[in-house]
Amino acid sequence: MASLPTNQGLTPRSSGRPQARFACLRFPPRYARLPPLNANVSSLQRMQNSIFLVNDEPYCLWEFDLAARTREFLKGLDPDYFEYCLNVHIAAENEQRASVAIRINLHHAVETLFSLIGAYVQAPDCPYAWIARCSNAELRAVVQRIGKGNSELFTKLNIAPVTWSSIANTVFDRYMPGTERQKTTAKHFASLWATLAHELADQHQIDEYNALKHGFRVRRGGFGFAMGLEHEYGVAPPAAEMQLIGKSDFGASFFKLERIGADKTSRSVRSRRTSINWSIERLILLSQLTYYSINNLVSALRVVNGVPANECKFLRPEADEDFAKPWQYSPGITNITIDDVVDESNTRAITRQELLSRVSESRKS
Repeated sequence: MASLPTNQGLTPRSSGRPQARFACLRFPPRYARLPPLNANVSSLQRMQNSIFLVNDEPYCLWEFDLAARTREFLKGLDPDYFEYCLNVHIAAENEQRASVAIRINLHHAVETLFSLIGAYVQAPDCPYAWIARCSNAELRAVVQRIGKGNSELFTKLNIAPVTWSSIANTVFDRYMPGTERQKTTAKHFASLWATLAHELADQHQIDEYNALKHGFRVRRGGFGFAMGLEHEYGVAPPAAEMQLIGKSDFGASFFKLERIGADKTSRSVRSRRTSINWSIERLILLSQLTYYSINNLVSALRVVNGVPANECKFLRPEADEDFAKPWQYSPGITNITIDDVVDESNTRAITRQELLSRVSESRKS
């Protein structure tokens, strides 16, 4: 894909393996283990357990060797997968198909990032269990509570309150400690995560991701939107008089189902066409920053769980200004929903039971 010149990409600054500035990276115990539950079993059968919460829902994980299982999980994670997918599709010849793949990769990466952050905050000793038990709705709820600095959100980290800044400060706790570089790194990643959190909660983004990953029910390609003053009712003005509001060659359109009427028990629905524009440059740059973030969360989890710091790496853009670079690109108009007006008086509410009765009658006939 030739849409983004190579000189507009982000230049990573890696901690490497090893590098001098990370030689002193040491994470003290950053989370407090809850008292284990007692079980009436013999010493040969005794298992370890860890109590954790997913948002406000409590669980108890039982393992024969909790630490070993967590290290196995963390060792198997592959943050570089997201960079690999991005690079493969940037080099692809079919730009339209590549743009869809890059968008899906970014959706997936953002979801992965916040899953790792949630696990880091609430269950750093068993992140695999937290992620497995966390639904999409619970993930969004945790992310929204972090954004609001909710003091009631349970955490095993020694931080209060739980905010994007406090999480980032913990992740980069021993990165060049006491330096301005440490402060700006934590600050910029905290700001990035706060912005990505809004995208995770945005209903248009949720609908688009669902349309892409469930049935791949999208039409690829963006749209343009222009306005002009009619000289005659119902007759479009000349093209030269139209004012372009926004346009992109890249994007997706899909049909979203909505309930008809206010009756929540009704099974009557309608479809509505939704179109979303993408800036391919923004997608690529955000994909890089999200990949760096995933890498850093995995590294922080590994260090917290006993992996030597010199075996981990941390990534960030070379320049502080690169954190803001994605927002230098915009399609002008990001989404639009224009469709037929449905007169609800021509429809009616139909309950689940009524529909099942009709299906049952049709089988008998």
